[in-house]
Amino acid sequence: MAELRFRFTPGIVPESFLKTGYFAGWGRQPRPTEMTLDNNELVVLSETNGSGTVHVLWTNANLGMVMESTESLPSQSRTYILTKELVRGSLGRLLRRVFEWQMTGFRPSADFAARTTSASRKFSKLAVGNYELAYIDQELMQVLAELSNLTIDVVRSYTEQSLAWRLRNTEKLPITLGIGLHSHPINSIYEFDLYADYLRDAFHAVLPMPTWREIEPQQDILQWELLEQKIAIAARYGFQIVMGPLLCFDVNALPVWLMSHLREEDFWERRAIKFVHAIVERFGAQAHSWILASRFNSCNIPSIPVLRAVNLVRHLAQRMRMIGVEKNIIVSIDRPWSEYSMDYMTGLDQIQLAELLVNCTEIDSVMMEMNFGIDNRSTYPRDPVTIGNMVDQWGFLGKKVYVSITIPSANAGDPLDNDKSSVRQWSESIQQYWTNLLLNTLLGRRVVQGVFWGILQDVNDDCEDTKLIEPYEVPYAGLIDSTRTLKPAFQDFIEAKRYIE
Repeated sequence: MAELRFRFTPGIVPESFLKTGYFAGWGRQPRPTEMTLDNNELVVLSETNGSGTVHVLWTNANLGMVMESTESLPSQSRTYILTKELVRGSLGRLLRRVFEWQMTGFRPSADFAARTTSASRKFSKLAVGNYELAYIDQELMQVLAELSNLTIDVVRSYTEQSLAWRLRNTEKLPITLGIGLHSHPINSIYEFDLYADYLRDAFHAVLPMPTWREIEPQQDILQWELLEQKIAIAARYGFQIVMGPLLCFDVNALPVWLMSHLREEDFWERRAIKFVHAIVERFGAQAHSWILASRFNSCNIPSIPVLRAVNLVRHLAQRMRMIGVEKNIIVSIDRPWSEYSMDYMTGLDQIQLAELLVNCTEIDSVMMEMNFGIDNRSTYPRDPVTIGNMVDQWGFLGKKVYVSITIPSANAGDPLDNDKSSVRQWSESIQQYWTNLLLNTLLGRRVVQGVFWGILQDVNDDCEDTKLIEPYEVPYAGLIDSTRTLKPAFQDFIEAKRYIE
């Protein structure tokens, strides 16, 4: 069992943040972790043997709530200083990544060396000096802020150079920008007309697919009207149609009538095959690409273990090819840093899961699904270097990579919202900041083939006109608010589309 202890100054970060962290072993795969506080020390316990990295939510001066991590640390009797190890981890990740980029032609800005040298010297002085803990923590938090600024600047510089190089050899980038209409029933052409011109300026494609539960509320009674209307209206304005996810492994997405039969041998598989076959047969000619499945890796249904889900996804991909689907087939990976594995053992880590997907030749692409937040269904925000590293890791598998993102613009549902004193709250400006940062991170990577924003429009409790909008899983994460006003983040997609066309 791994046991690590960290000292920190009381009040430096909300205690609720610290208890939300985890220990990660080889490959930075999260492991079931117990994190407790004992006399102003953070105690990290994990059944995993050997060394590993410790990840904790931290209040970043620029990015708000982010998951910071240490370098790999051995379990030992002496106590670490938390801020010292977080700075060591942040500095190490940044320097390694920039070195790798330089090997492929990246040239850092003139002040990069000076800024990293300054941060390294401050860290070295504090790491070996005999100072009071409160002083060390205060100084090192300033170093973390400096490294955050440097990381953001370096990522922007890398993207600028990468885009400049790519645009020398092509007129436009092969990247699709898409917007999800899953939770926005379009009951009239007029309603879509309100957004169509804006959407065309920002996106190439729409994702109109309702859940299986909405389409087949009763067994063998398929209600296609909503999906057909969305497709017809979007096609009228020239949008590509991305069909899916056809199958979402979530208790709220599967039909109610199906749930009581999941443990019956082959019943679930037969019904899923029949449903997917019906969609392909009806809409195959209209789809530009297919998202076959989502959240199979983090399935919250006990009767569907991950291996059963993976086997079904592979079989469905093969069946789609057999019945004539030639377009791109995408499989979505929810919470790609595997936070879900802290809640229950899946039996597969990310590497093993990736190998199962790579070996299925019918699957063309993987999609990283990142719904930013801090509840137990969300992806914890990370700095752009860490996000880029994960994208590159999936790209090394030989599959095309898509990224689906949702970022809230207001607070709802996060269990840490009550700590108003220290938590930088979500807002429209923070949503725009993260959107700009993510688009900069993703567009500079050759492996990225598409970026999809999950939700078109908000709905809230005081909205008078809710008949056109369904509730959805990530509140306030639309690019249009409930009064039909564009949020600032919408402009970032307009700017990004100019690079692509």
